[in-house]
Parts: sequence; C-alpha cells; structure tokens
Amino acid sequence: MRTLTLTLGLLLCLSQPAWAQEPTPLDLAKVPQEGKAPEDFVPSGWKIEATTRGDLDKNGKEDVVLELVEDDAKKGEGHEATDRARALLALLSAEGGKLRRAGASNRVLYCIGCQGMMGGGGGGVTKIEKGVLLVDQMSGSRETTHTVLRFRYEPKERRFVFIGEDIERTDRAVGTSTVESTNLLTGTKITEKRQYDEKQDKDTVISSKKEKVPVRKRYLEDVDISAY
Repeated sequence: MRTLTLTLGLLLCLSQPAWAQEPTPLDLAKVPQEGKAPEDFVPSGWKIEATTRGDLDKNGKEDVVLELVEDDAKKGEGHEATDRARALLALLSAEGGKLRRAGASNRVLYCIGCQGMMGGGGGGVTKIEKGVLLVDQMSGSRETTHTVLRFRYEPKERRFVFIGEDIERTDRAVGTSTVESTNLLTGTKITEKRQYDEKQDKDTVISSKKEKVPVRKRYLEDVDISAY
C-alpha cells in the first residue's frame, strides 16, 4: 500500500509543470566602477538588453544607460520559462574616453515575466530628455499601472536624484483611470480622475486635485518598482 501511494505521488508530481524559478537580482558589487566600453560593465551571466545614449551630466559628452537582463532562461519540455531579472546602469563619460559607473539599480526595472499581459516584456524602457533619465514601464492586465520615473544627475553628490513620478492606474474594462503626477523636489502632487469617452476617443478629466506632499530626498538606488 505504501509503495502504491509513493508511486501515485510521483506520477502526480511528474504530471505538473515545474514552477518558474525566482529571478536572481544582479549583484551590484560585481559591476565595475570604470571601463572602456559598455560591455566592460556586464557581469558574467548577464547581457545588454537595450542601450540609451545622451548627455546626462550636461558636459557635452555622450553618456550611456544600459538595461541588463539575466542571460537566456533554461527551457525544457514540461517546464515554464524561468523569470529573469533586469538591472539598470547609468554610465558617464570620463577622462581618456572611458566610462564610469554613476548609478546602478537592480530594483527599478521589472523582471521578465513580472509585468502581466500588458507589460510587454522587452527592453527599451529608458529615455534621456534634456539631461533627465526617464524610466517608462507598464504592468497589469485588466487593471494596469503605467509609471514614468524621472532621475537627474547631481554633480555635487555624484548620484542620480529621484525628482519626479507619473503614475497612471487604469481599469481597462470600464475605462476609468487615476493619474498622479508628483514633483519630488517641490512636493507638488496633482491627482486627476479620468473617464474614457468613446465618442471623442479620448480620456476626459472628471476631477483634479492639487496638494502638497512631504519632500524626502531619494536616489536611483532607493526606488523599488515592485512598490508601485
């Protein structure tokens, strides 16, 4: 009887798909502080998913933002694809044509498989506009969260300060959304409630509120996208 029970248990286990493995965050201690090329900053087991170039410190030279992803997930028959972690590196131009690490985060980008149906799953979520680094991501399915996070390099502190965020939460089934735009330097927050208008094919603002929120200095390394 015991043998039959064990056999049935084994067959049941084999009939179930394997659980996806948890993504492993990038060990930032393995990322060099300086290099000659973007590839020099990529640790073993990781690869560059997307590259954004622009002037982040306003010195007239080209800087580089890397979106890294864990190398190809292991796949096999009857197994789910392994989720893969992502990381962001901000590299500034340095003397002698080198690059130096000025910002690094293993929490500001969603992992592969962590965003839901509307998340997309590919890279290319960073932009540089007027010296500001933008991280633009979406997650969810019926209910979605669209975040645009803004960071600006502060030369005196030699770090990227978190200066603003736009958060849009939408219920796609009923067409309602709430948009919160916050200037994290002044503490000014504007909240709008919107309703999709089919006739005009656009969102209509139902209400708008402006308020003050506490100001607390934070940096790129402090932000965790899972908190949104």
